[in-house]
Amino acid sequence: MNEKYNKMNGWELMAAHIKKELKAIFSDGGAMLILIGAMLIYPIIYSIGYFNETMTELSVGVVDLDHTEASRKYTGMIDASAELQVTYQPADLSQAENLFMSDEISGVVLIPKGFQKDVLSGKQTNVALYADASYFLKYKNQFTVLATVNAYFSGGVSVLRYMAEGKSFEQAKIYSNPIDVQTHVLYNPAGAYGSFIMPGLILVIIQQTLLIGIGLLGGSFSESKASPFLLPKQNRRREIIPYLFGKTGAYVIISLLNIGYGVVLVHHWFSYPDKANMMDVLMLLFPFLLAVIFLGIGLSTLFKHRESAIVFMVFLSPIALFLTGMSWPVSAIPDWLVTLSKIMPSTTVVPAYLRLRTMGVGLAEVKTELFTLYLQAGIYAVLTTAYFFLRVRKARLK
Repeated sequence: MNEKYNKMNGWELMAAHIKKELKAIFSDGGAMLILIGAMLIYPIIYSIGYFNETMTELSVGVVDLDHTEASRKYTGMIDASAELQVTYQPADLSQAENLFMSDEISGVVLIPKGFQKDVLSGKQTNVALYADASYFLKYKNQFTVLATVNAYFSGGVSVLRYMAEGKSFEQAKIYSNPIDVQTHVLYNPAGAYGSFIMPGLILVIIQQTLLIGIGLLGGSFSESKASPFLLPKQNRRREIIPYLFGKTGAYVIISLLNIGYGVVLVHHWFSYPDKANMMDVLMLLFPFLLAVIFLGIGLSTLFKHRESAIVFMVFLSPIALFLTGMSWPVSAIPDWLVTLSKIMPSTTVVPAYLRLRTMGVGLAEVKTELFTLYLQAGIYAVLTTAYFFLRVRKARLK
């Protein structure tokens, strides 16, 4: 068998290792589950979970202590919003608190006694919102709706007051709102959470499933005590490059299938924002895949058992997601942590990918990130190659 491989040139050895690695992947149930099964399931599950995109009809209670036409109109404006639904009108704050604590409502609006009298007399009045800020999305929706209702309600009162002074309706509108602020929401007009989080999250899933799958197979080889090489000890130095690029080629093939599914099909099925040229996207993702795969091959040499790869890589997953800047702005992360985060290819690729995909910029606008990804891939390839040269050298000296 060794004689057969001794006659192969570098390209033939690389092809043999591609075939060998693909065979190892498809004959390992755990690797198949991670590299293919998880990639098929996770994007769909997350996308279905975020399918409604925005939180609507959150149940709130309105404690109306005024019981006047103005307070009823104010309550109706809250209920008319898409985000909130007035499902209860408790008699007092004590009853509202019980409903809140039993999770029947997610917030309480208190309209004070004398609300209409203060409004009509031109005095400032207060409407209180009691919301659970530990659930930030719910709190944000409630606060935004109350701010909007306040603005419209106050504007209507001001228009009526100016019209009572003899001004026309158009004049009253201008007097009540002298500065007309026009807001243009770019790239995600609906403010949808799914469209915000999923495109970048799909790349993190691709990265982590690759790292876990490669580590899993690396742990298996370590447990088996088998040699990853096909040539005898004295000839293995010339096999190192074909071996590494053969393994890389196998994972690139798997990854291209995952990209076609996650980045193209899932993106289309759930109508996520897409202003990119697909060729630009693929040109950005290619060095990303190389960097992840070489990093994974390098890390896999550290694992002596399959379980070690799973534990370590799963531990890294939430860290990788956090450091991309999707859940918290990079500008608010300490500089030393931002620098350390560059170890993970996802930290570089996700912001660039989102600029391509949702903002519609060209590849020239992400050339710095593209160069960084190629640099990462080169560094991980050199370090991994150097490790295997040292490993082969030690084996020959024994």
